Amino acid sequence: LMGSGRVPIDKFYSQPTSADYVFTESTEYLRQIGALDEGGDAKPQVRIANYLMGPSNCIASSSFFSVCCLSECEGLMRELEQKIQAPTASAVHLLSLVGNMSSSSVEAPRDLPEPLVDKLWAISERHSGKVPLHARLFAQWMHFVFPS
Repeated sequence: LMGSGRVPIDKFYSQPTSADYVFTESTEYLRQIGALDEGGDAKPQVRIANYLMGPSNCIASSSFFSVCCLSECEGLMRELEQKIQAPTASAVHLLSLVGNMSSSSVEAPRDLPEPLVDKLWAISERHSGKVPLHARLFAQWMHFVFPS
């Protein structure tokens, strides 16, 4: 679905004959790594971000190690986790922290655009005034705040 971060599983597996890469991971593997969204009435969909972070996209691996690309998202989340030290936070606290965080695409300090501020408040209201840091909606919000 356009803009949802998901691809219908039939489109995920369909490849033109000229494709350089063919997706061969089983639906069980996609389910195991959290990349398969089977919720709702729609056909199963592949969560793109979860698929990209999955072990099959590592450069090299064995039972002892894996060499994967570092995710800038992980560093940003680690920074938030260290400062908050709780699974949830208020929108006010998050806005003050995030406005003072930098990434490769964003320099701090900055004022976030009003639509992003409103979206975070909506997430907060949906969860009784606290934003769950490890939930899908906050992860999506972070991707808009720190585009790559």
